Amino acid sequence: MEPSTEYVAFEEKVKKTIYIDNLSPQVTKAALENAINQFGNVKDVQFVPTYFASRSVCAALVEMESAKQAQEIINEMGDSPLMIS
Repeated sequence: MEPSTEYVAFEEKVKKTIYIDNLSPQVTKAALENAINQFGNVKDVQFVPTYFASRSVCAALVEMESAKQAQEIINEMGDSPLMIS
């Protein structure tokens, strides 16, 4: 059975998206886009709630133009104080 077109599109989007945690709540969408654009082209930024952390910590999902760009960011920034995956 072949995966549906919707599932294939979802899977591709997941491969292009990185999760960034441990952000200050003062970080804006524009600031995060500018920082990540140094590594590739950001398509979208969505802030997500962090229910298990204090309110002083935020997280975001950043969709890149390609899966390759997303993987390069993970490889480059994996040791930073921000949690990136």
